[in-house]
Amino acid sequence: MSLSALNYPPLVALSGLGLGASLPAIEQITAQTPWAALRLANLLCYGINVISVQRPGRLDSQAAEGGDLAPRTGKTLVAPSGWAFAIWGPIFLGELVGATAPFFLPETEPIVELLRKVSGPFISAQLFQSLWCAAFRPKYNEKGYMFVSTGMLGATAYSLSKAHAAFAANPQLYSKLQYGIFFFPMALHFGWTTAATLVNLNGSVAMQKGASSTLIKYVGHASVLLASMIGVYVAKVRDAPVYAGVIAWALSAVADGMKKRLAAADDDADKKKKKSKEDETVGVGLDGAATQYMLSRIGAIVNGLAAAFVAGRLSVGNGSGIKLDLTP
Repeated sequence: MSLSALNYPPLVALSGLGLGASLPAIEQITAQTPWAALRLANLLCYGINVISVQRPGRLDSQAAEGGDLAPRTGKTLVAPSGWAFAIWGPIFLGELVGATAPFFLPETEPIVELLRKVSGPFISAQLFQSLWCAAFRPKYNEKGYMFVSTGMLGATAYSLSKAHAAFAANPQLYSKLQYGIFFFPMALHFGWTTAATLVNLNGSVAMQKGASSTLIKYVGHASVLLASMIGVYVAKVRDAPVYAGVIAWALSAVADGMKKRLAAADDDADKKKKKSKEDETVGVGLDGAATQYMLSRIGAIVNGLAAAFVAGRLSVGNGSGIKLDLTP
């Protein structure tokens, strides 16, 4: 039996619910698991996620091929330009280093206590993202299960938030080098999956049959405003400039996507005037696009400034270098 045949939407949804209900148990188990076994569990779950991501056939291709999720011609107003997804490179590479480096750490190292706290949420995040890879596929749209993928990606961000909170609250347990090896990739991952959850939500709304341009517009605007506020809030409360920086990156990509869409509409203005009333659905992706461009640019600037301010304050407070993601 093929993996695609096993990818049954209700089963995947139930698996996600079961995993969510198991989060406290996973954290308790990882706190008591022998160090050697815990290191293997982290690496194994990371590997499952990498393999899942590499499986072809997800809806990501629509963004490149001009579907509902495309920045230039799509319906959703939260459609980042393709360059934004390059952030997955440092995330996956960084987490590979972070998952293998513990094999060179003796259990007596002070950071091991913190790595135990982070391992439960990290494992959950890898598994939730694997389930997202299963759910973000055409069959889920055809059968009315598109929001399953939104839930899986949101659960990934939630799990990473718990990991982020753990290492942000315990800076005394690691050096700057150890932060870069173990926690910087998680901070990137947390920020990006926060933004990606809102991208997924808007794509799911836009792909619903009969979704009006008004609904798509207001969900898009609300998502950008929410991302902007969350980025600044987390940066302030957790002293987390990396998180705000990633949100600024994502919002810049959304603004660039809307800029491309508006430019394409201007180039095609004469043709649109000649279109019959039957073809006016082409304009769905333009309703609110100019406002979305403005909101995204403002959000990106605000989060960029927040990241710079927090990083600068931490740099001054520590006397030398920037110590990232500390508690207030």
